[in-house]
Amino acid sequence: MTESIPKSLQYGCMNSQARVVRQTLQPQGVSTGTTQQQTTFRFKLPEKSLIDLKSLSFYYDYVVSGLTDADTNFSNALLPAAYKHFSSVKFYVSGAVAANGMCNHYDMAYHALVRASGSEDWVNSRWNNGHAEVLVGGDINASLCSLVTRPTTSANGYDAGLTSRTAHFTYDDLLGLPNSKNFVLDTSLFGTCEVELQMSPNTSIKSSRAGTVTSAALSSALLGTISGINAKIDTVVSVSPLYVSLLAERLQVDTPIRLPFQSIATSVVTNSGNNRITLNSSCVDAILVAPLAADPNAFASITAASADGILNANRYKFDSGKTPANASGATFQLQVGSEVFPRQPLRIDECADLTVNSIYGNSAQSRNLLFAGIAANVQSYSKSNYLAENCVIMQKFMLGEEGWATGLLSGINCSGVSTDFVVSTQGFAGANPTLFIAALMTSQLVFNPATSSVSIEQ
Repeated sequence: MTESIPKSLQYGCMNSQARVVRQTLQPQGVSTGTTQQQTTFRFKLPEKSLIDLKSLSFYYDYVVSGLTDADTNFSNALLPAAYKHFSSVKFYVSGAVAANGMCNHYDMAYHALVRASGSEDWVNSRWNNGHAEVLVGGDINASLCSLVTRPTTSANGYDAGLTSRTAHFTYDDLLGLPNSKNFVLDTSLFGTCEVELQMSPNTSIKSSRAGTVTSAALSSALLGTISGINAKIDTVVSVSPLYVSLLAERLQVDTPIRLPFQSIATSVVTNSGNNRITLNSSCVDAILVAPLAADPNAFASITAASADGILNANRYKFDSGKTPANASGATFQLQVGSEVFPRQPLRIDECADLTVNSIYGNSAQSRNLLFAGIAANVQSYSKSNYLAENCVIMQKFMLGEEGWATGLLSGINCSGVSTDFVVSTQGFAGANPTLFIAALMTSQLVFNPATSSVSIEQ
């Protein structure tokens, strides 16, 4: 009856009990690491508890060192946004990899989603995450910081003689297991939950050089260091007895308990024009594709003279090799079995609309940074920026939201068979054309009351 009455007229209230407390967690092993070693940090989340995975955050100091401060022979760098610090973020449940097991380019996937769905307001509201570096003209420490000049000019806000930069970072909003309609995980039911972070390489740092400083010398000297990393998460310390009794009742039924969550798989390949990613998932929600003009694992610093006109480091520079004048010569299409998406090949400059539609359904409330760029260290927006800096293409398969958000798995079901998703990118150009491919999927944690066992259905 209440469903037919407007909510504003549904008077009443009720008591519930679900109080939380924030806990600090220390890594199981090392708490310090570097980009050159690509150090791994591992955390065990509270056991036999109800934990709010959405609240999981990491805190640490990040230092970029190895810079050269001189009048004409110098090197400079920005502190990268927090999500660029980690190339792999994996979640383990009961000792098995649950989320992002096939994702070794996590930072690139997150960056593509930032370009496809972020906004200037969102970036500026995440200052402790260092997301200012995603836009233009600075990083977490300095709102204006030009890579054209030596590190310690007064305009950059640093004292003379400094050859490193440091800041305290917050890293949150993780992709994977926290993205679930059931974002509170009962570890007394599903077992121990752990998260593993692996640092990104030096190519994640946007750097510049001038004079006698060579790219090879800067690559050898440049170092990103994380120290003192710890995690914080909200744990339910007082829960309604009703939850306990309902769970006990539910465990008397042999039907498995399922928890849907997000998982990501990535691949970086040489762009042959027809590339594939092979998946075996019960729900592939979308495929994301981004062309790169260079190998994302190869270090390539920017010459200082051109730095104020380049938005992204090569690892995050999604460049189709096309301009608005010749964009009609490049097309995108995806094939799965006998099905093709979209039905006709789509020219590259129309793919921005495909991406917005796949995320927002072309809502007037949509937001993105697909057309963002810089010119003379000033924010700019243009069609050419999408083609040369932020060429992110997303093809969705599901109607409405992703399966993990609703529990309705309407994406492509591989039916237990390894399935090729063939990406056709015809006419793309570049000196060293490379393609980044990511699959956004819904996986499931499954608890079987009959055997008290936990399994993972990818």
